Amino acid sequence: MNRQLLLLTLCQGLFFVNNVTFVAINGLVGLQLAPLGWMATLPLTAYVGGGALAAPLVARHQRAWGRRRCFESGLAVAIVSAGLCALAAHVHSFALLLLATALAGYYNANAQLYRFAATEVVAPAYKERAISWVLAGGIFGGVIGPNLANETRDALAQPFVGAYVALMVVAALAWG
Repeated sequence: MNRQLLLLTLCQGLFFVNNVTFVAINGLVGLQLAPLGWMATLPLTAYVGGGALAAPLVARHQRAWGRRRCFESGLAVAIVSAGLCALAAHVHSFALLLLATALAGYYNANAQLYRFAATEVVAPAYKERAISWVLAGGIFGGVIGPNLANETRDALAQPFVGAYVALMVVAALAWG
């Protein structure tokens, strides 16, 4: 396996750590902060909706800046948005949580393209395997993500702030 494919696989795994953790905690944080109970899952909707709205922007950025620079910008957005989520949980701001999770959609839209980037770093005969390797990296996230959420939810005084800080570290690891 070449180095670039290995890095894309690792980035996919770390993205799934972020994604699974986000899904695991945003509804719970939403329930704590929402003015009405039915609004608890709006942060999850904002995350998915933010990704859908960001997809055309990500496509333009990938064409203009190239994949690497665009992936790095997605990771920067992941760090900022997780930091804003931590702040939202700390100051009990539902509106900020919604804004931050919608912003995280840019990272979500970016990371969805790791598997396609994999086809560009291998010989044509290995494209299918490259996609499979990158997608298999997501298994890592599926295992680590829930455990990360559970282990960090009470790491700081305010519940879930530690989990969001951990997501900042996860995105920084993917960038590094």
